[in-house]
Amino acid sequence: MVNGSTALMKGDSPQIIVISPYSPKWSNIASIRWENLAKYLSLKYKTIFITSSFQEHGYERKFDVGISEFVEIPLKFYRRNPFISTNWTKRRKSEAFTIVSKIARKLKGEARSFLEKIFPISSGGMLYHNMSLYKSVIEKRINGSSLSILITTYDPWFSLKLGNFFKKKYPDKVLWIADFRDPSFSVHESLISKLPYFKHITKSILKEADGVLVVTKTMKEEYEKLLKREVLFLPNGYDGQKVIDDEKKSCFEHTKKAESSLFITYTGSLYPGTHDLTPFVEALKLAMSLAPNLKIRFVYAGFQHREVESIFSKHKMQRLLQNEGLVKREEALLLQRNSDVLLLIVYTGDDEKIGKSIRPGKVYEYLASGKPIIAIAPKSWEMRDELECDGVSKVFDKSQIREMAEYLVELAQKTKIEINLENRNKILDRYLYKNLASELDKYLSELLKNRSFVFKKVESA
Repeated sequence: MVNGSTALMKGDSPQIIVISPYSPKWSNIASIRWENLAKYLSLKYKTIFITSSFQEHGYERKFDVGISEFVEIPLKFYRRNPFISTNWTKRRKSEAFTIVSKIARKLKGEARSFLEKIFPISSGGMLYHNMSLYKSVIEKRINGSSLSILITTYDPWFSLKLGNFFKKKYPDKVLWIADFRDPSFSVHESLISKLPYFKHITKSILKEADGVLVVTKTMKEEYEKLLKREVLFLPNGYDGQKVIDDEKKSCFEHTKKAESSLFITYTGSLYPGTHDLTPFVEALKLAMSLAPNLKIRFVYAGFQHREVESIFSKHKMQRLLQNEGLVKREEALLLQRNSDVLLLIVYTGDDEKIGKSIRPGKVYEYLASGKPIIAIAPKSWEMRDELECDGVSKVFDKSQIREMAEYLVELAQKTKIEINLENRNKILDRYLYKNLASELDKYLSELLKNRSFVFKKVESA
């Protein structure tokens, strides 16, 4: 956090209220990001984390918001709770990904831009949040403090409305920070969101915001261009162990493996048109034709196992697939640790401008694994140089099927893979949540300094 005599002591600091409609219990990268930021902010500020909850308990991940106050507000309505393990088992046995379901998913992706603007809902099973109860809980916390830093995040419109409401109601008691994990316009899954209307309403509502945060460099450029003001780049991050200890002398890891074999793992999600496994399966097929003696095993862990099976079956590559289905996070991490190579699908769509800015939360977890990574992303991807800094990980465009295949053959024929972990450690260090929280703290301190006249007014009231 901020050091020196100018730093505020916790007792004198304003309180921070984080509004995150997605709970850190749900294993969603958007809420996990704020779980970790809140944990470190709570070391300096009184921090309150307000989120939504399902009525029944399901498979809920362990989480840590430090000494923050954790407040849950029951959802008003939801179609199903996707975090009940019995539902997961049922889906693993029976869920079929058909053409109809893909079309329905696409239509839903287009409709949500307008629906979320009108109703207090968010994706993830059509979650309908209790807006009135959120307002009541937040108002109670604001009235209990002389100054509140209100941070609203994910999904865009529900939380933006809350931030806008309280900033207008308590202009002298609220410093509003609008955080964008996902953009409010030009969403990569939605053509409708590219209409000028969404840029216009974004600009309009953010007139009330004191600060704006975004998770990619491309979003920073776009929001600064739209708002004509500085925007803070505060990406997703990582809060586990680094790849090597700072004291470790050797910067190379020699990963031993069997000759002419390759164990590849993918634990991410798939989306029609934007995150497609097909280019990689085609590369696998070509690699097997280039070197028929290779022994390749591809392991998938995730709820879209039926779709994965379909893609491998279509290319007559079923013998290579080990389909684990949906597993617990600990099991997924174990699969990664036992792999020779990890696959990362960043973007396989046709809009390179959108694709270059996508930063999957999985990328930081993969970087920390110490394993080589093969990523499918546009050539202009903003993390390309960072990913390839270890001397072995590679980024391929979806069209580079032959290049991918030849590199798979090259890796498979090795008996050990050298990876520069020191370089990777330096990259990962940038994205440790304790360091990101420190950057945010400096940003908040500057905003507080520039608004000191407001605090005097509040204190004398």
